[in-house]
Amino acid sequence: MKVLNYSWSDFIEGLKVPSVVFEFLNRAKVWATKMGQFLYLAGGPVRDVLLGRQTQDIDLVLEGSWESLLSTLSKEIEFKIISKSQFLTYKLSLNSLYVLDLVTARKEFYPSPASLPVVARGSFIEDIHRRDFTINALIYGLTPPYEDKILDLVEGLSDLKKGLIRPLHQNSFIDDPTRAFRGVRYKVRFNFSYTEEFNKALELAAKISSFKKLSPSRLAQELKLFFTKEAMEALPTLLRDLQNLRLLQRVGLKERRIKSSDFNLLRKAKEELDSKNFEKFVRLFLVELEETTLKRLAFSDRERALILKWAQFLREVESSLQDLSILERVELLEKIPPFLLFRLGLEEKWEDTIELFWDHWRKVKPAVTGEELKALGIKEGKVIGSILKRLRQEKLEGRLTTIEEERAFVRNLIFPKS
Repeated sequence: MKVLNYSWSDFIEGLKVPSVVFEFLNRAKVWATKMGQFLYLAGGPVRDVLLGRQTQDIDLVLEGSWESLLSTLSKEIEFKIISKSQFLTYKLSLNSLYVLDLVTARKEFYPSPASLPVVARGSFIEDIHRRDFTINALIYGLTPPYEDKILDLVEGLSDLKKGLIRPLHQNSFIDDPTRAFRGVRYKVRFNFSYTEEFNKALELAAKISSFKKLSPSRLAQELKLFFTKEAMEALPTLLRDLQNLRLLQRVGLKERRIKSSDFNLLRKAKEELDSKNFEKFVRLFLVELEETTLKRLAFSDRERALILKWAQFLREVESSLQDLSILERVELLEKIPPFLLFRLGLEEKWEDTIELFWDHWRKVKPAVTGEELKALGIKEGKVIGSILKRLRQEKLEGRLTTIEEERAFVRNLIFPKS
C-alpha cells in the first residue's frame, strides 16, 4: 500500500466544489470521526484533484452505516435523499442545487458475465478492489485511520502519472462490459493510452460473448454518456476509438458510416431538442435503423415500429418528394417525432430537406389569426382552417411576406373581384 500525505485544505481547494458541498463534507467528516467510521472520497474526485481537473461527480464512501450518519447530519444540514438502491448507494440532493453519490464500502461478485453484481457490506480494501480501473481506485481519507491521506493499493498513482488506462484484473470486462465503454471515455478525456491488460481483458470478454449479454438498458445508458458526459469536440475521437476497438460490433449493433457533417447536426440537436428527445436521438446516431439494433438499444416495441415505419415510408416517397408542394412536404415532416427527424437528417438523401424544414419551413406560420378571420364574418370551422392553410402555403412559396399582404389575400378570397 502506498500512502501519500495530502492536507484537507489543499485537497478541497483542488476539488473546487460549491460551498454547500464543502459544508456537507466538513460536517460528515466531524460526525464520522466521532462515530468511529472511516469516511473517504473515492474514484473521480481523487483522480481529478491529482490531475488538476474540475471533477464531475462526488463519490463519498463510508465503511460503516450511512443510515446512522445521515440521521445525525439531518439535524444540522438540509438535504434530501433522492434515491436508495439495492447496491447500498444513495443519491442525495443539497438544497436542490447539487447531487452527491453516497456509497457504502462493499464487496461484490458477479453471478454470470454481464450480470448485475450481488453486493454486501465490506471493508475499504474490498471496496477498492471492486473498482474498474487503477486510476479510479485511489481513495482520500476524510477520517482516521487514514485522515488527510491518499491510499493507493493498485499502482493507480503510477498509472495516473504515466497516463494509462488499466483494468484491475483480466476478467473485469467479463464481469461488467460497461467498463470497456467507460475506459474509452477516460482514455480520450485525459488523452491517456490503453494498456496491454486493457486489450487482453477486451478479447477475453469478447471470446465468451460477454458484451452481447449486456442488457439493452445498460448498453443504451452507457452510449448516452458519450454524448452527455463528454465534450462535443471530443466526440470524433471517442467514436473513432469505439470503431477501432469494435465495441459496437461486440455488443451486437450494426454501425452506420459517420460523416464529418453529422457532427454539425449533432450540435444542432443538442441545442434544439429537449433532453428526452436528445437522448433518443443519440441512441440512433451511431447505428443503422434496423429491428435487431433498435431492440438492442432498448427501444420499446411501439418505438421500434414507429421508427421503422417512417424510415420505410420516406424511402418509398424519396423519388416523388420533389413533386410535392413545400406545404405538403412540411405537413409530412411535422408528423415525424423530433428525435427521429434529426436522425433521418443524417441520411444524405434527406439532410438538405430536413435542415431546411427545421431551420426555416416549420417556423413559417400566418400572421393573420383565426380570431381575425372570424371578425371578418367567417364562421368557425373548416373554412378558417382552409384559409389559414392557404396563407401558410403562400408564405412558404414566398408570395406573401407581410401581414398586410396576408390580409389583402384573405379579402380577395372572401370577396373575389368580379
